[in-house]
Amino acid sequence: MVDRSSSFDPELLETKCLLRNLTAHFHVAYYRKVRIALMNFDENQGLEFSFRRYSDAYTYDRAIEMFSSRSGVDNRVGHALTYASQTVLQPNGAYGSRRNVAKVVFVILGSDSQDYVEQAARELRGRPYLVTVVVGYGDAKEASLAAIAGSADDVIRHTDGANNLCDLWLHAHELMWKKLRALYSIPLKPPRGFRLGMSHSTVVDMKWSRPDDLVNYYSIQYRPLRMGEDGQIVKMKANVGQEHRIRLMNLDSTEYEFEVVAHGIDQTSPPVTVTFDMACAATKVDALILLDTSNLKDAEFEWLARGFLKSFVDGFVIGWDAARIGIILYANEATYVAPLSTFTVKQELMWRIDQLRFDGGSRNTGSALSFAYFYGFEYVRRDVPKILIVVTNGESNDDVTRTAKKLRADGTSLFYIEVGSDVDNDDEVRQAGNEEGLQPYADYSYFVESYEYLDHIQYNMSRQICDEAFGYYKSVYQPLPVPTNVRVRDIRNTSFEILWDGTESELITGYTISHNGTSEFFTTGKHRTEFTLYDLLPGHIYNVSFQAKGYGKDSATVHVITTTAIFPPLGVAVEQISQGSLHISWQAPSDAVIRYKVSIFIRQSQQMIQTLYADKYTNSVDTTSVYPGYEYECRVEAVYVDDVASGPTRAYIVTDLPAPQDFRVFTVAETQVQLEWKFLRFSHYQTHDKLVYLVRLFDEKGNQVDERQFHNNTRNLPLQGRNDHDQTFFAIISNLAPGRRYNATLQAQMNEQTSTLRTLQFSALRVNLALDVAILFEMAPNLQDRDVIMTREFIQSFANCYATEDSNNVRLQVVQLSNRPVRVVSTDEARNRTLLLQELAELYSKAGTSVLTPDTFKETVMKTFADSRSGVPRILFLVLTNQHYSNLMPEKEDELAKEGITSVILQMSHSSQPPYSNQSMMHRYILDGFDQFNLVLNHAVIDTVRSDEFPLKRVEIERELLPSRLTVYQESAGDGAAEWWASHEWPHHYRISLKDPVRVLWSHNVTLPRRLQLRYSFTSGLRSSTNYTLVLESFNPQDVSARTTVDFRTNFKHRWTIVKRAPTRETRSKTRNSLVVIQSRSQRRNKGKRGRTRPRVRPSKYLKAISERANSCLMAGCNVVFLIDGSNATRSHDLNLLKNWLKRLINSLQIEAIDKAAEYKKRQAIRRHVLHRLPPIATYGVGLSIVQYAEQAKVVLPMMTRLTRRQINQYVNSMKLSGGGANTGNALDFVRRSRSVFGNNSTRSLPTRNIVVLVTSGKSEDNASHQAIKLKREGALVFVVGVKEINKQWANTIASNPPSTFSMELNSYDLLDGLRERVKRTICQASSRRKKVTKSSRSKFYNKKNGTKGRKTTPRLPARNLIPKRGIHGAKGDRGIRGVPGPKGASGLKGERGHLGPRGLPGPPGPPCLIGPEQIKEIIPREASTERTPIHRHKRSTSDDFEDLGPVGPVKSEAWLGVRGRRGSRGYPGVQGHPGLQGVKGEPGAAIASLEEVSHNICQSMIDAYESKFMEEMKMLKRVESSINILRDQLETNGYQGSFEQQLQRLIRGLNDEDGPSRANNFKGEKGDPGEDVRCGCEEANNVLERTSDTHQTSMLKVRN
Repeated sequence: MVDRSSSFDPELLETKCLLRNLTAHFHVAYYRKVRIALMNFDENQGLEFSFRRYSDAYTYDRAIEMFSSRSGVDNRVGHALTYASQTVLQPNGAYGSRRNVAKVVFVILGSDSQDYVEQAARELRGRPYLVTVVVGYGDAKEASLAAIAGSADDVIRHTDGANNLCDLWLHAHELMWKKLRALYSIPLKPPRGFRLGMSHSTVVDMKWSRPDDLVNYYSIQYRPLRMGEDGQIVKMKANVGQEHRIRLMNLDSTEYEFEVVAHGIDQTSPPVTVTFDMACAATKVDALILLDTSNLKDAEFEWLARGFLKSFVDGFVIGWDAARIGIILYANEATYVAPLSTFTVKQELMWRIDQLRFDGGSRNTGSALSFAYFYGFEYVRRDVPKILIVVTNGESNDDVTRTAKKLRADGTSLFYIEVGSDVDNDDEVRQAGNEEGLQPYADYSYFVESYEYLDHIQYNMSRQICDEAFGYYKSVYQPLPVPTNVRVRDIRNTSFEILWDGTESELITGYTISHNGTSEFFTTGKHRTEFTLYDLLPGHIYNVSFQAKGYGKDSATVHVITTTAIFPPLGVAVEQISQGSLHISWQAPSDAVIRYKVSIFIRQSQQMIQTLYADKYTNSVDTTSVYPGYEYECRVEAVYVDDVASGPTRAYIVTDLPAPQDFRVFTVAETQVQLEWKFLRFSHYQTHDKLVYLVRLFDEKGNQVDERQFHNNTRNLPLQGRNDHDQTFFAIISNLAPGRRYNATLQAQMNEQTSTLRTLQFSALRVNLALDVAILFEMAPNLQDRDVIMTREFIQSFANCYATEDSNNVRLQVVQLSNRPVRVVSTDEARNRTLLLQELAELYSKAGTSVLTPDTFKETVMKTFADSRSGVPRILFLVLTNQHYSNLMPEKEDELAKEGITSVILQMSHSSQPPYSNQSMMHRYILDGFDQFNLVLNHAVIDTVRSDEFPLKRVEIERELLPSRLTVYQESAGDGAAEWWASHEWPHHYRISLKDPVRVLWSHNVTLPRRLQLRYSFTSGLRSSTNYTLVLESFNPQDVSARTTVDFRTNFKHRWTIVKRAPTRETRSKTRNSLVVIQSRSQRRNKGKRGRTRPRVRPSKYLKAISERANSCLMAGCNVVFLIDGSNATRSHDLNLLKNWLKRLINSLQIEAIDKAAEYKKRQAIRRHVLHRLPPIATYGVGLSIVQYAEQAKVVLPMMTRLTRRQINQYVNSMKLSGGGANTGNALDFVRRSRSVFGNNSTRSLPTRNIVVLVTSGKSEDNASHQAIKLKREGALVFVVGVKEINKQWANTIASNPPSTFSMELNSYDLLDGLRERVKRTICQASSRRKKVTKSSRSKFYNKKNGTKGRKTTPRLPARNLIPKRGIHGAKGDRGIRGVPGPKGASGLKGERGHLGPRGLPGPPGPPCLIGPEQIKEIIPREASTERTPIHRHKRSTSDDFEDLGPVGPVKSEAWLGVRGRRGSRGYPGVQGHPGLQGVKGEPGAAIASLEEVSHNICQSMIDAYESKFMEEMKMLKRVESSINILRDQLETNGYQGSFEQQLQRLIRGLNDEDGPSRANNFKGEKGDPGEDVRCGCEEANNVLERTSDTHQTSMLKVRN
């Protein structure tokens, strides 16, 4: 209700805003939600819209927007409140107001009312369940607002006019909710006015009056009575408004209980229970109703006819064979408005009731009774009870006694109902004793205050009429038929079920059941044929009485006698919970059990072991009186009331052996696994019992791979680092497939008993060697799908055995053979294991393998291994499913072996053949079927591994020729330089090539002097942001080469960065030795002190000799780690000072010289074949690593040997500050664990001395002392250099002992240079100290007695091992005869170099070269000086060195030695380099003009010679092409007759004879005098030479193909 009288627009806007906010949180909907009406205070048009108008929030908001003010309107608040109370809020349906719903009236008033408000407000507030919320502003009177709200405290008063009126919505909401909560807390009254409607013999309609309370819904449940646990409860939910009919369906003819509870928002009404008997639904009665219409009003007649009559008729099933109802209206006279025999359908009778009209007059009840006696019951049915119901509102004007006596004598049951508020209770009492009235003759009398409540007695009247009918039937009808075939089934310990045959008799309405165990009886309907009795006692005898009831006398009783069962315990289970205890559990059969009896027997002898008792609440017991390996019988009995015991329930169990514990993998390799578990120890183990361990191995597909049995009395020999050999059992299983996943199971067996299963999973390691593996296979089209799948899976399994992720290890490629071989998987694709397995899973058959020739096959093999690595075994894995390998392989078996290719062949054959193996060159397996693939998988992989352990001759030669540690540098002038370590065998010459991703930029053949470390400079001219590869090949005199590469990249500033280096020899050898080889028990047993094949050596003398040779104080065979602080405590200036100090310190230690000396020692031993006599530490050198740390540690330089000074400086310059706190403890732990420092270094296998130099700028933020102790316990020496704010005590705890030597403190980094010599001296002293062995790393087998260390002994083993003990020494025997001389020992080390011998005779002259020394002499002008001196400042070449020179390259001039030229002009000064050794003073050079002339003439002569040679080869090429075309035409014309190859070979031989050698650099010229190196100065000539050389090589390759 809003004020609409104001014409001020802002006030209207505020009112609208308040309305929207008030209703924004309402769920506006018509049904069961919020309804909103809007009114104003206008007298004429007060209602804007009613509750029925808008049913959603959108239309309501639109209506608010259309709301406008009216000018000239006077507020009539009182009138509006009255209109709202009497009209709008009335629940009559006209305006949409509802019953049982709370009413909220919002009043927004801004002006004074023109009428009285108090009376209308009281009337409004007096309505039930209504609250008011009043908002006043402007000129609204306080009294009016308080009258509407009920009190002044409930008024929301706004003092600022209409300004900000919208903001009051929250206060209004809170006030409304407070009042509504008070309404919802009012208790609810129980439902009343129940009425019963019988629609069918199985359907009931329950009705009750709708209450006025705030009911939200009803919860309903009903169930049949007297049916025990068979009575199922049905629950329902009804909304408000459904009280007029709740239909219950599918009911049986028995008594039911109906319960209703009303629910509000916060309150719940007390439950109301109503019972009804469905046997009354089929009751046959003739009922006649006499209605007194004298002195009636229209409303009273409506209540009488429409209310009482309809509810009464609805309580019966109307029909010819059911109930019939007649109606007589009387006043002065009686009128038969609805005869009994006319309206026999309920709908018709209801229609007739709606048509009834009444006449007034005097009340002649006596004449109406006479009319009913003579005419009303004229057509009643025989053997059907007659019911007369009289409804009157006062005393009769005539006599009623005579007719009443006649009706009683005729057997009519009389119901007397008197209605009227004017009837006094005292008069009624006196009338009841008056013999002249009607009430004394009535069987049932009712007094109702008004006709409005007359229908409330319908429920009781229906039950009483039903009782009268059943009493009548029992007195008239014969006894009911006896139930037949009554029987019992499903007998349990506390219940059993009774069954009987159903009957078609309409007189039976149900059955009554009782037994002697209780006085309670049960009833059931006529449609049921079974009933279950519950809550009985087990083992007792029950006499069950059973009889039928209905329309007549009850039938004869039928008795059934039965005995309830005695149920034993259910679900008895026995489990072993420990070695000597059992857990016995069961389920209770019934709640009637009072205790349980548990007996335990040995099954075989039936000897009782133990008897236990448990109460009714316990379902399990434990016993500890059992032994392992026996079978037991457990009996559980249930004891009931009167000590009635059930039969025993038995359960059997064989006590398990204790399962082996701690079953795990100790070590795993590629083909072996070592498992371990704890020995079984239990108290009842006897010596005659044979306990064995059964180990089974299954692959990932569930196939059993291996099965082993191990006896418990087997003892393990001690393993290094383990002291639990008496407690742990070790088992070795071999012949595993690398990379495959396995499931291992372990069981203990003794006396035919088996323990529980222990399982674990592990994966065998993949082969991680440096191998080049090529899988060549064929899959013929005639293979079956099963064979194709098995071949595909085998190739997948074989490829999965190798670790192909790292390109430095296994490189794998797969080729499918056909008429056109296809590479399925390349080397790069094999690095992605998912892609590799996916490609192999999609293999399919392919035709064309039958046309393959040996030449085509060999060409395919050579193409496959074209990019193979040098010194790496090449494995050809050939899988043939159709072809025979002899059709493809070369005739000579060593033809592929000469190329370093080891062949492994899998051949399918119909006849079994023994496998063939020719040492390490070819391995052949002949299989009978495809299902034998897995049998040879392990052997084939082992063959590939053995090719690395026993390499072919070609591979060994390549390994000896392979250069190591190739790297590139960018020099200051922009040129490049390559450095590497020489191979073990001095190569004949080198070939260096530079490639970009597209082509080869240049390739040079060079011959370098024999040095350990070599260097080659080249002019770069490289593009920016490009990847390059430098290839270095070394050749021996037999033209066998070994190749290594290094990848680097140029950035946009033309700076070089190394992307990838080829693996070094040390890395590959380390990878080969990484295979875990588990020694067998016999191997470990035979490995004793006397069985050593290698003499004991003292490596210290070798290390000292290496250090002395390198002129260094640092002892070889040590590792030095610099741990640098890069946290916030170190500034950029400090880091630069630290870098310079670090470079000077490392260079002063002469690490490069020590590595060279160690490498020289190793090469010397290799040439003398005595490398096996040297300890590995003797050739180790010095390992260097740099680690920088802050919050996290990172490796700047991983632990490496054979580093040059330039490399070390590059790594030091790459250090950068990380920032953050200093976690020194984390850094020390990182050094100890990291695989790049100590974790995976040779320190694990070599006795290296580890030295850690810690340079820190402040205290650590974590606990560094604990990590330092761990590092020092492993033998490392920690040297601490503390700068700036350093705690001396903390530094002493980190440093090794003594702290005065291994701990230094400085105030600034500027003072570091002064400590360099001291730090160097300390590192050198630490490298010479013996590596300490701490307690944690010592052997456990030391005898300790009286505080002193005893001598080392072997662990004491039990006597059952039968290890013989050494006895006392016997007497010395006689000297024996002299033995046979032993084999010749290995040669000793190389001796000192002898004096230079005399010069030998000159050799014969070689074939002429294109341009040799003689041609050069002719070109050089005569005035040039003949004195020869080298340009480069290096040692002058000797005659011996000249003999070793390699072939001459096309560009480089170092291969030619010219005469001395004229002195040139001084060049521009270059960038200052590192100071080198002072060289020999050179002689003055030739003049620049003479040098240019000589260079020009030499280059021009070389260009002319190459051009003439190229023209001759082009002519030869054309001649060969024409000859080949002629041969091809003859072949196509005449067919192939074997002459094509012969003619082509003849043609090639002729060309070779005619042309001679095709390349001039294959021949050496005549040896001349050593000359001076002359560099060609003609850039154009260089370009022409390179172009000519490339064209020449391409042409010759095409000719030979």
